[in-house]
Amino acid sequence: MGQPVPVRVDEFRETPSWSALSVRLRRMASALTRSAADADDLTQQTMLALLTRRPDRVDHVGYARRVMVHVWLDGQRSLRRRLRRMARLASSVVPRHTETDRMSLTEEHERVRQALACLPPQQQAVLVLRLIEGLDYAEIAEVLGSSLDTVRANLHLARQRIRRLVGEVV
Repeated sequence: MGQPVPVRVDEFRETPSWSALSVRLRRMASALTRSAADADDLTQQTMLALLTRRPDRVDHVGYARRVMVHVWLDGQRSLRRRLRRMARLASSVVPRHTETDRMSLTEEHERVRQALACLPPQQQAVLVLRLIEGLDYAEIAEVLGSSLDTVRANLHLARQRIRRLVGEVV
Protein backbone atom coordinates (compact mmCIF):
# COMPACT_ATOMS: atom_id res chain seq x y z
CA MET A 1 0.00 0.00 0.00
CA GLY A 2 1.21 3.44 -0.86
CA GLN A 3 1.28 6.48 1.31
CA PRO A 4 -1.99 8.47 1.50
CA VAL A 5 -2.07 11.45 -0.79
CA PRO A 6 -1.77 14.70 1.18
CA VAL A 7 -4.95 16.68 0.79
CA ARG A 8 -5.60 20.33 1.47
CA VAL A 9 -9.03 20.49 3.06
CA ASP A 10 -9.55 24.09 1.96
CA GLU A 11 -9.57 22.88 -1.68
CA PHE A 12 -12.86 21.10 -1.04
CA ARG A 13 -14.57 23.93 0.81
CA GLU A 14 -14.82 25.89 -2.40
CA THR A 15 -16.53 23.06 -4.30
CA PRO A 16 -20.32 23.55 -4.26
CA SER A 17 -21.02 19.81 -4.23
CA TRP A 18 -18.95 19.37 -1.06
CA SER A 19 -21.58 20.96 1.18
CA ALA A 20 -24.41 19.09 -0.55
CA LEU A 21 -22.56 15.81 -0.06
CA SER A 22 -21.98 16.49 3.63
CA VAL A 23 -25.67 17.33 4.16
CA ARG A 24 -26.73 14.14 2.40
CA LEU A 25 -24.24 12.04 4.35
CA ARG A 26 -25.38 13.65 7.62
CA ARG A 27 -28.99 12.72 6.84
CA MET A 28 -28.04 9.13 6.13
CA ALA A 29 -25.85 8.99 9.25
CA SER A 30 -28.72 10.28 11.33
CA ALA A 31 -30.96 7.50 10.02
CA LEU A 32 -28.30 4.88 10.73
CA THR A 33 -27.31 6.03 14.21
CA ARG A 34 -30.55 7.63 15.47
CA SER A 35 -28.44 10.09 17.46
CA ALA A 36 -27.30 13.57 16.48
CA ALA A 37 -23.90 13.23 18.12
CA ASP A 38 -23.25 9.79 16.65
CA ALA A 39 -24.42 11.03 13.25
CA ASP A 40 -21.94 13.90 13.39
CA ASP A 41 -19.16 11.47 14.34
CA LEU A 42 -20.06 9.05 11.56
CA THR A 43 -20.21 11.87 9.00
CA GLN A 44 -16.79 13.11 10.10
CA GLN A 45 -15.31 9.61 10.03
CA THR A 46 -16.70 9.12 6.53
CA MET A 47 -15.33 12.44 5.30
CA LEU A 48 -11.95 11.63 6.81
CA ALA A 49 -11.94 8.22 5.15
CA LEU A 50 -12.89 9.79 1.82
CA LEU A 51 -10.20 12.44 2.04
CA THR A 52 -7.42 10.09 3.14
CA ARG A 53 -8.22 7.09 0.94
CA ARG A 54 -9.63 8.47 -2.29
CA PRO A 55 -9.65 12.28 -2.46
CA ASP A 56 -10.32 12.05 -6.20
CA ARG A 57 -13.71 10.42 -5.51
CA VAL A 58 -14.76 12.61 -2.61
CA ASP A 59 -17.66 14.13 -4.55
CA HIS A 60 -19.01 10.77 -5.77
CA VAL A 61 -22.21 10.19 -3.77
CA GLY A 62 -22.34 6.44 -4.37
CA TYR A 63 -18.78 5.93 -3.20
CA ALA A 64 -19.34 8.17 -0.18
CA ARG A 65 -22.48 6.23 0.72
CA ARG A 66 -20.59 2.93 0.46
CA VAL A 67 -17.77 4.23 2.66
CA MET A 68 -20.28 5.46 5.26
CA VAL A 69 -22.09 2.13 5.43
CA HIS A 70 -18.82 0.25 5.82
CA VAL A 71 -17.54 2.62 8.51
CA TRP A 72 -20.84 2.25 10.37
CA LEU A 73 -20.91 -1.54 10.05
CA ASP A 74 -17.30 -1.78 11.27
CA GLY A 75 -18.26 0.20 14.36
CA GLN A 76 -21.29 -1.99 14.96
CA ARG A 77 -19.21 -5.14 14.82
CA SER A 78 -16.98 -4.20 17.70
CA LEU A 79 -17.49 -6.23 20.83
CA ARG A 80 -17.87 -3.22 23.11
CA ARG A 81 -20.75 -1.82 21.06
CA ARG A 82 -22.40 -5.22 20.88
CA LEU A 83 -22.30 -5.52 24.65
CA ARG A 84 -23.77 -2.02 25.08
CA ARG A 85 -26.49 -2.85 22.57
CA MET A 86 -27.39 -6.07 24.40
CA ALA A 87 -27.66 -4.19 27.70
CA ARG A 88 -29.82 -1.52 26.06
CA LEU A 89 -32.08 -4.16 24.53
CA ALA A 90 -32.48 -5.95 27.82
CA SER A 91 -33.48 -2.74 29.59
CA SER A 92 -35.87 -1.50 26.89
CA VAL A 93 -38.17 -4.36 26.04
CA VAL A 94 -40.92 -3.22 23.71
CA PRO A 95 -44.14 -3.30 25.75
CA ARG A 96 -47.27 -4.76 24.20
CA HIS A 97 -50.19 -2.39 24.60
CA THR A 98 -53.50 -4.01 25.50
CA GLU A 99 -55.70 -0.95 25.57
CA THR A 100 -58.18 -0.59 22.74
CA ASP A 101 -57.54 3.12 22.22
CA ARG A 102 -55.30 4.11 19.34
CA MET A 103 -51.80 5.12 20.39
CA SER A 104 -50.65 8.63 19.77
CA LEU A 105 -48.33 9.27 16.84
CA THR A 106 -45.32 9.85 19.09
CA GLU A 107 -45.88 6.53 20.86
CA GLU A 108 -46.04 4.79 17.48
CA HIS A 109 -42.81 6.46 16.38
CA GLU A 110 -41.12 5.44 19.60
CA ARG A 111 -42.19 1.81 19.15
CA VAL A 112 -40.88 1.81 15.59
CA ARG A 113 -37.57 3.36 16.76
CA GLN A 114 -37.23 0.69 19.45
CA ALA A 115 -37.99 -2.03 16.94
CA LEU A 116 -35.32 -0.62 14.59
CA ALA A 117 -32.80 -0.70 17.42
CA CYS A 118 -33.50 -4.42 17.85
CA LEU A 119 -32.49 -5.22 14.27
CA PRO A 120 -29.02 -6.51 13.42
CA PRO A 121 -26.77 -3.87 11.80
CA GLN A 122 -26.95 -5.43 8.33
CA GLN A 123 -30.77 -5.32 8.37
CA GLN A 124 -30.73 -1.73 9.68
CA ALA A 125 -28.40 -0.72 6.86
CA VAL A 126 -30.63 -2.36 4.24
CA LEU A 127 -33.72 -0.60 5.62
CA VAL A 128 -32.01 2.80 5.71
CA LEU A 129 -30.67 2.44 2.19
CA ARG A 130 -34.07 1.34 0.88
CA LEU A 131 -36.44 3.62 2.82
CA ILE A 132 -34.35 6.72 3.53
CA GLU A 133 -31.99 6.80 0.56
CA GLY A 134 -34.52 5.28 -1.87
CA LEU A 135 -32.07 2.88 -3.49
CA ASP A 136 -33.25 -0.17 -5.42
CA TYR A 137 -32.12 -3.69 -4.53
CA ALA A 138 -29.24 -3.75 -7.02
CA GLU A 139 -27.85 -0.45 -5.71
CA ILE A 140 -28.11 -1.67 -2.12
CA ALA A 141 -26.29 -4.87 -3.04
CA GLU A 142 -23.53 -2.81 -4.63
CA VAL A 143 -23.19 -0.50 -1.61
CA LEU A 144 -23.06 -3.38 0.87
CA GLY A 145 -20.96 -5.63 -1.35
CA SER A 146 -23.45 -8.48 -1.10
CA SER A 147 -25.70 -10.40 -3.46
CA LEU A 148 -29.15 -9.35 -4.57
CA ASP A 149 -30.68 -12.35 -2.79
CA THR A 150 -28.98 -11.36 0.47
CA VAL A 151 -30.41 -7.85 0.21
CA ARG A 152 -33.90 -9.19 -0.45
CA ALA A 153 -33.64 -11.64 2.45
CA ASN A 154 -32.35 -8.98 4.87
CA LEU A 155 -35.07 -6.55 3.85
CA HIS A 156 -37.76 -9.22 4.23
CA LEU A 157 -36.46 -10.29 7.65
CA ALA A 158 -36.18 -6.70 8.84
CA ARG A 159 -39.73 -5.84 7.80
CA GLN A 160 -41.06 -9.07 9.27
CA ARG A 161 -39.35 -8.46 12.60
CA ILE A 162 -40.52 -4.85 12.80
CA ARG A 163 -44.11 -5.93 12.09
CA ARG A 164 -43.87 -8.54 14.82
CA LEU A 165 -42.36 -6.14 17.36
CA VAL A 166 -44.56 -3.17 16.57
CA GLY A 167 -47.76 -5.04 15.76
CA GLU A 168 -50.20 -3.53 13.31
CA VAL A 169 -48.70 -0.02 13.49
CA VAL A 170 -46.67 -0.52 10.27
